[in-house]
Amino acid sequence: MSENKRWEEDFKGKLEDNKLKLAYIQKKLNIATKDMAKKLEVSSAFISKLKNPYETTTRFRSLHIYAICLAYSIPIEIFENKTIDTADKINEVLKQQHREDSIFHYNQEILNKLLGKWYMYSYPSNLRLADVWETETTFYDDYRVIDEHENQGTLNIGKNQTIILKESAGSKNITSITFDNARIFYNSFIFSRVSKSNSMNKELFNFGLCSRKKLDKTLVKEILGDINGVQLQMSYDILERVNLALEMDK
Repeated sequence: MSENKRWEEDFKGKLEDNKLKLAYIQKKLNIATKDMAKKLEVSSAFISKLKNPYETTTRFRSLHIYAICLAYSIPIEIFENKTIDTADKINEVLKQQHREDSIFHYNQEILNKLLGKWYMYSYPSNLRLADVWETETTFYDDYRVIDEHENQGTLNIGKNQTIILKESAGSKNITSITFDNARIFYNSFIFSRVSKSNSMNKELFNFGLCSRKKLDKTLVKEILGDINGVQLQMSYDILERVNLALEMDK
């Protein structure tokens, strides 16, 4: 049996070896060996060895994985997650990536501008707790976003706007933060945030200010203005009206 035939048979079973995963993805995405070699600035022969599970002299290192995933927008979890070990599971991850890529884009210029520490300011849901919330937030080059409270999220860059989706470390509620890409180049920008308040678990909408440098909170309050103009809390009355309408519709 030829090597290619052996690989085709292996694709029907477990794909636990990263070399097999690379070989499968290359066939699935129709990536030419010559093109991959050119992008990675290596020889075609090296790529052939890299994806051949029966070739033991060439190791498939992490730097190869990162370079290939970056060059072709391949989700790195395919190689790092050991439970993604069949062609069907790989296909599902690739499909999800395709759905996201149709909206969000790889934009190195935006990412580079956001890298590092920023300070996000907004009014809290309860003004007795603080005048203004200040949250130190760090952007990483792998599109992770982590704030000082260990709430973690991902950066999703669209054509004109970017959205951060964060999960609260405690409640596991999702927070979305949206801002215009064009505004980040001035080292401060306005964002909108949809979240839930920590105490009452109520839906909360806020406009806030994000700054590259730490700001005096008195200045922040002057910029944001009256709280009623930048914050909206969902009233429980609307939930009661929704329930009433549903009951009447039965």
